[in-house]
Amino acid sequence: MPSLDEGQSPRDRALERIAHEINKAEYDRIPTSRQKLSQLIVAEFKFPPAEAADMVDEYCDEKAPAVPQYLSDEFESPFLKVMAVVNSVLAIASIWYGANRWHQQKTSWFWFVFGAFLVACAGYCWFKTVQKELAKR
Repeated sequence: MPSLDEGQSPRDRALERIAHEINKAEYDRIPTSRQKLSQLIVAEFKFPPAEAADMVDEYCDEKAPAVPQYLSDEFESPFLKVMAVVNSVLAIASIWYGANRWHQQKTSWFWFVFGAFLVACAGYCWFKTVQKELAKR
């Protein structure tokens, strides 16, 4: 006797998988996103990414509108890039101000140390960004 799964189309099984993942995430109180669901469908059912994204959007618009497009951790990488640029700009300004104070024969060591600290912070932010990008692959 054939099982019920054999009579279903891949699209129907994918839609059931989406519903199952949304219910599982709600039950476990774990956030999920449409992007994460579409990546799951691509990996599990080998649908093209555009078709999987359309399928997930269609399902979520009809039956689960509370599922967001992205999660906050997916915005973390751009935020770290912005922080790296801001820290770099502040470091350059601090070192420049320290150099001006040094040329005026005033105490300037604090501004050089502060600038070096900001350069280190910018480097750390950029390193974490690259690390997150590599972890996604």
